[in-house]
Amino acid sequence: MIVARTLAPALALAALFAVPAYAQTQAPATGIDDALRIARDNGVAHVTKIELDDAKWEVEGMNAAQRKIEIDIDPATGKVLKTDTR
Repeated sequence: MIVARTLAPALALAALFAVPAYAQTQAPATGIDDALRIARDNGVAHVTKIELDDAKWEVEGMNAAQRKIEIDIDPATGKVLKTDTR
């Protein structure tokens, strides 16, 4: 019983300090669905890869002419940072 009375406040205190660190983690303003839409609006006909890497969405795929296309998108604003077609 004594252990339970001393352990409960310690756990509550630990949880109190753990919550702010978790709460500070934010999802990007431009989510994956938005990134896909932006990529398609900018010429990606078929997406082969999408990932959030190096603080940007990186979308790879093929355009309508079946050429490889890569687009980088700013996750905070949704702005296209770079388009590369090969």
